[in-house]
Amino acid sequence: MHSIRYRIAIPTVLAIIVSVLIIGLVGIISIKDIGDRSSGEILTLQCERAAQELDAYMNSVVQAVETVSRYTEKDLNDVSDTAELTDRQMHYHLIRVRDIFDTVARNTRGAMTYYYRVAPEVSGQEQGFWYSKFEQESFEAKTLTDLEAYDPDNVSRVGWYTIPKERGKASWLSPYFNENLEAWMISYVVPIYHEGEFIGVVGIDIDYETLASQLRTMVVLQNGYAFLTDENGKIVYHPQKEIGSDSVAFHKQEVQNALSERVALVDYQYEGEEKLAAACALSNEMRLYVTAPLSEINADWIRMVKIVLISAVLILLIFVTFSFLVTSRVTIPLRKLTEAARQLDKGNYEVKLDYAGDDEVGILTGTFNQLTGHLKENFNDLSSRAYKDALTNIRNKGAYDRFLLELREEIDQAARDGMPAPEFAICVFDCNDLKRINDRYGHEKGDLYLKASCDLICRTYRHSPVFRIGGDEFVAILQGPDLEEREKQQNSFQQQMAAAGNAPDPWRRVSMAAGLAVYDPESDTSPEDTFKRADILMYENKRKMKNRKEQSDGIG
Repeated sequence: MHSIRYRIAIPTVLAIIVSVLIIGLVGIISIKDIGDRSSGEILTLQCERAAQELDAYMNSVVQAVETVSRYTEKDLNDVSDTAELTDRQMHYHLIRVRDIFDTVARNTRGAMTYYYRVAPEVSGQEQGFWYSKFEQESFEAKTLTDLEAYDPDNVSRVGWYTIPKERGKASWLSPYFNENLEAWMISYVVPIYHEGEFIGVVGIDIDYETLASQLRTMVVLQNGYAFLTDENGKIVYHPQKEIGSDSVAFHKQEVQNALSERVALVDYQYEGEEKLAAACALSNEMRLYVTAPLSEINADWIRMVKIVLISAVLILLIFVTFSFLVTSRVTIPLRKLTEAARQLDKGNYEVKLDYAGDDEVGILTGTFNQLTGHLKENFNDLSSRAYKDALTNIRNKGAYDRFLLELREEIDQAARDGMPAPEFAICVFDCNDLKRINDRYGHEKGDLYLKASCDLICRTYRHSPVFRIGGDEFVAILQGPDLEEREKQQNSFQQQMAAAGNAPDPWRRVSMAAGLAVYDPESDTSPEDTFKRADILMYENKRKMKNRKEQSDGIG
């Protein structure tokens, strides 16, 4: 017959085993969940950041061609107010456009050719011009392509002319092999009209390698990479596949459905290896993918699970040994331990056990507290990385969206409780001279300009959260003293910005447009409405600053 000691010790040991298994299982599930979400967020952030860089580059090309197209149509209107143009008028018109186009193209990164092709039916003698610097340092005139010598469906020869003409609008052409230059090109072309009549097209061909080099340098874990497809899933750039081949990831139905939004996550198999990819839709309808093997993505949380399992085994051995020595003091601490496990299961990483005994239960309690602390530290570390802007170290767009969600919940809860809505204001900032700094002094100085702008905002609104929600756009959500003294703070902001204008380095001469709107529960249905009003005020401020600068430049 077993003694009372064994009758107490055996159930106690069994209870300890069950508790440790529960804790270990909860820890494993929590770690896996955190790891999965973190890996998705990391890929998503990398994809969004790369998409912003590619969109910025594409937009620079768009702006270059649009600038020339606007000048071209204005010059045509100045030359003649009728649809018919004489050869003499067209001749001097082409000279003026060529001079403008040359300046624009030389300042457009990656531009390999620029052209203004006049429709054959418009002018028989003046057909336009085509300049290229392919395999040479400067642009040189090239012989124009005979449009009538090729089938209109021959994209590699005349697609740059026929596609925008048929669409009747500015168009990005998918990467194609330009048989005239025997090189891969990506073109942006704008049709030109005068008095409602089609005159021709202006366009720039950018070197495919300029685009590919940006993706080739992306570092995604150890064996990850980025690749690019067109809107139909054909490869534009891939480190391991031919241009024009089918993308494995694109044909996942959930990706095609989700790409109506900004980012989608998809798991797929490529060459026998399971992978996870974040997909972004670019402004020119291409698709950017940032992908990495699941084995690398899961490596961290698998390692943490192993640590948890080893810790659980050690804890079991320790407590089984000492539980037979001390049983009378086990009951109460075990109940606390079980409750702590439930709290941990619910995601409460703040739970702490206060038992300080030097027996088995004390060891288990201490280990549990350490495990909870490690889980909390890892969770906080992952959250911090996911919601922090890498350049400025302030909160990023994801953190901003999360903050607005919490703010909406506070507003809804106040409405349900019949309490006053929380008081806040939203101030939107937009840097004025970032493109000029980047173009003239390089992106490294542009980064310094962004940091200086961020520092100015943070110094002004010390008591409010500040977010970087775009390349050159920041948001401060004013609360407390900053909200109450917002006019004083705005004056301080203007004074500091004026003082920064005297800095010796151009990238320290901070110039930002700002718009501030106070949340009005009577008219604003959500914080987004307040943001929209602040955004409108910011753009009004931006226009005024631009007008003042133009007037100042004109007077000077």
